[in-house]
Amino acid sequence: MSRLLDAALVAIVLAASVGYALYSLGPKTLRRWLRTTLADLAARAPAALHLGGIERRLREAAGAGACGGCDSCAPSAEDARGGAGKEIRVPAASIGKRRIT
Repeated sequence: MSRLLDAALVAIVLAASVGYALYSLGPKTLRRWLRTTLADLAARAPAALHLGGIERRLREAAGAGACGGCDSCAPSAEDARGGAGKEIRVPAASIGKRRIT
């Protein structure tokens, strides 16, 4: 019985690791889809589990361009128009090649 439990725990950890790798390295559309799906599951959960706050945060993260944490990493409307002026332009001619000495 111990071998079966050990194998099940290892399988769960490996599945979680693969899922995290797909989530973090995969396309942004996959992340948005996953957040929306998890929000739908949280909405269907019984009220006794108190998942309303989690559902709200997942919906906000899925709909916004931000990561879902503090919403400060999303591009602002000024950035989207291109008038932010935060970009630094360096002429290609002034970039020299590195020399190994």
